[in-house]
Amino acid sequence: MTKIFTLDEALEYGMKFAEKTNVQAVEGFTNKSVDTEISVEKNIPSIRTGVSTGVSFRVVSKNNFGFCFTRTLTKERIESIIKIAIENAHSKGEDPDFKSLPEVTKKSYQEFKFDKKLESITSDSLADDMTKLIDSINDVKGLHYLQGQLFISILDSHLMNSNGINLREKSAGYGGFGAAITTKGLIPNYSYGIKGGPNTSSFSIDDLIDETIEQTLRAAAPKTMNFEKEVPIILEPEAALGVLGGLFRILATQLSGNKVSSGATPYSDQIGNQVAVEKFNFIDNGINPTKISSSSFDAEGIPKEKTSLIENGVLKTYLLDSYYGNKLGLESNGKSSRSGIFGGGDPIKSVPSIGPSSLEISPGDSSKDEMIEETREGFMVRSLMGLHMSDTSSGRFSVTGFGWYIKNGEVKYPVQEIAISGMIPDLLKNIDLISKEIEPGLLSDCPYIRLASIPTTAKKFDLKTRFGLGVLKILTSLKIMKNPMF
Repeated sequence: MTKIFTLDEALEYGMKFAEKTNVQAVEGFTNKSVDTEISVEKNIPSIRTGVSTGVSFRVVSKNNFGFCFTRTLTKERIESIIKIAIENAHSKGEDPDFKSLPEVTKKSYQEFKFDKKLESITSDSLADDMTKLIDSINDVKGLHYLQGQLFISILDSHLMNSNGINLREKSAGYGGFGAAITTKGLIPNYSYGIKGGPNTSSFSIDDLIDETIEQTLRAAAPKTMNFEKEVPIILEPEAALGVLGGLFRILATQLSGNKVSSGATPYSDQIGNQVAVEKFNFIDNGINPTKISSSSFDAEGIPKEKTSLIENGVLKTYLLDSYYGNKLGLESNGKSSRSGIFGGGDPIKSVPSIGPSSLEISPGDSSKDEMIEETREGFMVRSLMGLHMSDTSSGRFSVTGFGWYIKNGEVKYPVQEIAISGMIPDLLKNIDLISKEIEPGLLSDCPYIRLASIPTTAKKFDLKTRFGLGVLKILTSLKIMKNPMF
C-alpha cells in the first residue's frame, strides 16, 4: 500500500530528495487552508467549505529556477515533480542575475498571534449573518439587497530552504462584502460595503450592514449630466486604494522591482528624485496588524516590514524580492508573495512573485470638509471601473466612476458615469490636498486626496436609456425582477 505523507513528511522528503540530485538550492512550502464561504446572488445561496493541502518546491539548477507543486503526498509523486522542475530550470538556460535563495537573517520577525476564536466560526453562523445582512438591507425603505459574500479562511503555512530558513505561521482572514440597490429617484443605483481583518475583533456583521446601507443611501437618486472640463477631483479612500478599483494601485505596480528592472516604468533609476508633491507619502506595510495580508515573513522567508516607497515626495525604494533586489543592487524588503492567499486563488500553485501587502498613504493637514469647501466646481469620486485596462508601464489611465458633483463648496447630488483620464506620474505632482482623516480598507489605510485639476467628462443618458431605467426602477420596486442589476 502506498504511504501517504503528512505535510511535514512531504516537505522534508522533497527537500532531501532535491538536495541528493545536486541542485544548487531548493525551497519548499506547504499550506493547509480551511475555508468557509457563503454568498447569495440572484437570490441563489452558495456555500463552499473545504480543506486544501499541498506542497510546492522551487529548485535552482544551472543558475535558474524550476517550480513544481502537488497535492498527492506520496514518495513517487514528489520525486516526479522535482525531476520535472529541474528539467524546467535547465530548459530556461543559465540566468546571470540569479545569486542565491535567501539566507538566514539577523533581522527580527514581527509576531502575530492567531485568534483561536476563528476556529469556532461555522457555516451556520455565517449563514445567520448573511440572513441578517439581507434582511437589514431589505428593511430600509427604497433599498433592496443585491449580492453579498462572507468568508473565513485559516491558513497554516511552513516554509524552508536549503540555506537554513525554517518558518511556520498560522494566519486568517475573516470578512465580507454587501451590495444593495436603491430605487430613489429616476435612476436606480447601487453601492457596497467591504469589511474584514485577521481576527474576530476586526470584523462585525453589524459594521458591514451599516457600511452597505450608508453607502447605498449616499448613492441614491443619481443624475447624469453633460460635462467636459479640467476640474478638481476628490478621491475617496476607496477610489484611491480600494480593492475594487484604487487608482494608486497602478503606482504600486509601477514600483515593482520586475517592472523597474525591465525599464517598463517611468520610475526606473529614479531613487532619490522628487516624483510627487512633498506632502505625499506612499508606504507598503506588511506588518499592519489589522490587515489580512500581513504576516511575519514573505513568500521567500524574508521578514515583512513597513517600507516607505515614496517619502515626502521623494522615491526611496521599490517593492523588492531577493531576485530583483540582487539584480538592482538593492536588498529585498520582503515583498515576495504567493498570489492567491485569502480569496485570490491557490498559494500552493503560485510561483513567488513581487506584490504589495497593505498599501498606505499618510494623512495630510487638510480635512474632508475643507476639501469640499475649497472646491468651486468638481467631483468627489468613490468607485472607479476600468483600471485593469490601464497601461501600467506608462501609468496612463482612463476610467469611469461614480461620485458626487460639487459646486461652490457644496456637495450637490450623486452623478453616474464620471470619466477621468491622465498619467500617474502627472497625478502625483497634481495633488494639492490630503485629509487628516484616514479610512481603513480591507487591504489599505488611506485618506481623502484632492487632485488640483484633471480632465473630467460626464454624459447625460439619452431618452431611451432613461426610459429603460425608469421601467427597471418600477420592476425593482415591485420586486418582479430578482436583482435586476445582473
